Formats: sequence, C-alpha cells, structure tokens
Amino acid sequence: MTDTFALIAQQRRAVADVLESLTGEEWSSPSLFEGWRIQEMAAHLTMPFRVGNPRFFLGVIGSGGNIAKVMDRFAQGHSNEAPEQLIACLRDNAESHFVPPTFPRVASLTEIVVHGFDISIPTGRHVEVPEEVSSLVLDYLVSPKAGTVYTKRGLANDVRLASTDSSWSWGTGPEVRGTNFGLLMLLARRPVGFENVSGEGVDLIRRHLALS
Repeated sequence: MTDTFALIAQQRRAVADVLESLTGEEWSSPSLFEGWRIQEMAAHLTMPFRVGNPRFFLGVIGSGGNIAKVMDRFAQGHSNEAPEQLIACLRDNAESHFVPPTFPRVASLTEIVVHGFDISIPTGRHVEVPEEVSSLVLDYLVSPKAGTVYTKRGLANDVRLASTDSSWSWGTGPEVRGTNFGLLMLLARRPVGFENVSGEGVDLIRRHLALS
C-alpha cells in the first residue's frame, strides 16, 4: 500500500532543498504561478502548518467564498519573512498529515509537486519527482475531484493522454503525448506544459482552456 504521507514529506524536503539553493535575486524572481514570486510561493507552502481549518474557513467567509483571495492574502502577507524562516517551516513540518478538508491525501501531494515545479523550473533548478509520485498526481489531476481546485474540470475530456517516459495513460480520443512532467504541467494549467507535449489532441486542450 502506498504511503502517501511519506511521499509528501519526501517532496516537501526536496522543495526545501531547492529553496535553500536560491540566491536573494532568485528568491524575488517570478514563479510559474502568475502573480507570485518565489517568495510568495514559499510562503504559500507554509500555510497548511500555520492556519488551522477554523481560521481558514473564517477567512473564506470574510472573502465572500473566494478561496484564492484568502491564499493570496496569506502569501503576500508572509512573503517578506526571512527565507531561512520559511524554509525551516517547510522542512520542520515535512511530516505533517494536513489534508484540505473533504480532499484525499493525494491533493496535498499534488500541491507540493506542482508548486515545486513552479519554483524549480524558472530558477533553473531540478526537483526530483519519482515516477510513482508523478503517476499518482496525474491520476488525481484527471479525476473529477481535482477539477474544483487544481485543474480545470473537463480539461482532458475527449483526448487520450499518453506518457512518453512511463506506462501512464488515460482517456480516449486524439492523443496528447508527453513526459509525465509535461502532462502534469499541462493539466495544472501551466503554459510550460504545452512546450513539453505534442499530438493531435493538443489543440483541443487549448480550446478547453480558452473557455475558462
């Protein structure tokens, strides 16, 4: 049986290692997540350990149900903390079993994997994501549950996704081929995903995104 929490801890430590290697200039450079620098992204990764569910729900209510606004407020508010403090918080809480209410454990794994790439790719770093981990995240990103937060619901409808560096595949229809990384970034709605996939189904994915 897969120990998802062990995989989450492994990826949190890997991302902490990447953050620890960054220069001050890189720390303030843009992440792949539009509107956030690396420092906002690092602050965001500490949110599960610092904001309990009651406080989070109160924030959502106060923001008219806008979860993204609550997360952005936290990230902006804590982004000026010392890098060492944010890195230590992430590393010290690597074993945390926090999972967003009503979500499966793989949601927390998806969070750290996608945001790890948000940090590592624009800074030219490498974060190791084993095939087992990326395949679990891909399975989640094509599930209906993920469409509420981590991807766009129905984004991969009517296409077949096929990995070129693993045995992972999903769906039927015109094919979209790419590495696990490329498919993962595509499903996570990061433009870099399109640079790492090919096939007849790519234009259909573009059209689905254009309808957002």
